[in-house]
Amino acid sequence: MSSCDSDATLVLDLQDVQETLLTPLCARADQWGCPDAIIEDETAKELVQQLPYDFDKIRRYPNTLTGCAIRAAIMDGWIREFITANPEGSIGLLGVGLDTAFERNRRFGDVNWFEFDFEDVMALRDKCFAGHPKRHPISGDIFNTGWIDQVKAKGDAPWLFQAAGVLMYLSPEKVRELFHVLGTHFPGATFLFDGCSDFAKANSHRWEATVRTTSARYHWSIDDPRMLASKFPGIHVTDVEYMMEHHRRKWRLDTRFWSTVLPKLRRSYHINRAHFSDSAVC
Repeated sequence: MSSCDSDATLVLDLQDVQETLLTPLCARADQWGCPDAIIEDETAKELVQQLPYDFDKIRRYPNTLTGCAIRAAIMDGWIREFITANPEGSIGLLGVGLDTAFERNRRFGDVNWFEFDFEDVMALRDKCFAGHPKRHPISGDIFNTGWIDQVKAKGDAPWLFQAAGVLMYLSPEKVRELFHVLGTHFPGATFLFDGCSDFAKANSHRWEATVRTTSARYHWSIDDPRMLASKFPGIHVTDVEYMMEHHRRKWRLDTRFWSTVLPKLRRSYHINRAHFSDSAVC
């Protein structure tokens, strides 16, 4: 359950990419109580009810909300597989925003959870979530690698990292740097991430809620995630799921039609599971 401060004076002061965290939160919250819910997230529902934000402007883009809910459900499945196979492992959530993956999945195993984001986001999380011995918040820039020794002192391998709704907002150079950091310091780790195609990046200003309602923009895209190994030696993508191939009835009717006619639309957004080699240097 959320422990979010319900004081009406609570202020959201999120800029640029940080504001995009409210879209996946709304996506999960709006599934609550639906008989055919994509994901069940009561904590997200509570947060949306408590936070002083006009979520209706996000709800004008139902496809974005559907995609975010599908992403969370697929990544949750992979997280639970990891926890079952590695009950004493560690999970790092990069750009965690107001994700409630800990609440949704902690019952499946006693792993350590490390939650990373910018200082303003982590300050908000501190007001919205209860502390827990297995939950370790870390604020700052993930590219300032002082956090690595900190998490290794508390967490044990094997590692799983998740970056949900993160990479498309980074420059290609920063994406390469992130792969290098994870591959170098956490060889053998699992990495869950999503991305978009070149077509989706070029058209994000037309239909993507996070781009339409904030100042954030897409910068990185890749049509076929399985080709990452040719650009980033040491990373192997084992699973690729395309959002629009899941829960077809949840998408707008016109989107279902055009995504059937246009394969490049159907494969605009992908959710991926990858592994770094045991001696990876990307």
